Amino acid sequence: MNPFGIGLTYTIASAAAGGGGDNPIALDYTYFAQILSFLVLVWILKKFAWKPLMNVMEKRRQFIEDNLTFAERERQEAERIKQEYQSELIKARTEAQAIVEKASKQSEERAAEILSAARQEAEKMKQAALAEIERERDKAVAEVRAQVIDLSVAVAEKILRQKLDMRGQEALIDQFIQEVGDRPC
Repeated sequence: MNPFGIGLTYTIASAAAGGGGDNPIALDYTYFAQILSFLVLVWILKKFAWKPLMNVMEKRRQFIEDNLTFAERERQEAERIKQEYQSELIKARTEAQAIVEKASKQSEERAAEILSAARQEAEKMKQAALAEIERERDKAVAEVRAQVIDLSVAVAEKILRQKLDMRGQEALIDQFIQEVGDRPC
């Protein structure tokens, strides 16, 4: 058994025995023994237990401080990564918006090109149709002129053949006008 245990046992046993007799002034050495045992106990605790206990407490404090420092570094790193992520996210959104705007502009330009080409093609078709109409009109006028000339020649032949009088010529002219009016153009 260690000295601390012996002193403690002795102190407890003395206190339980009730110590000394009827004289209230008499010194009871058990009290001195108890005080001495207590002081020895304090000295032993200070010498052998206090330093290891303080070392354990210091190690624990250092461990907690290190963990707090580590946690703070990790929090700062997480904050930095979060800011980088947000920066990259903003950059990606900006790039995506630029791509969308570029695609929209290109599609508008392409639509304008297609519309312009369609208008040019429509104008070409219109000009071709107008030219065709002009040719057909010229052809129809030429045919009408040819028919008028043919009819005029035919009338002139009839006039010369018949050598009619004036009234016969007027009737022949009226007949010619009526024939020309009845013909389709």
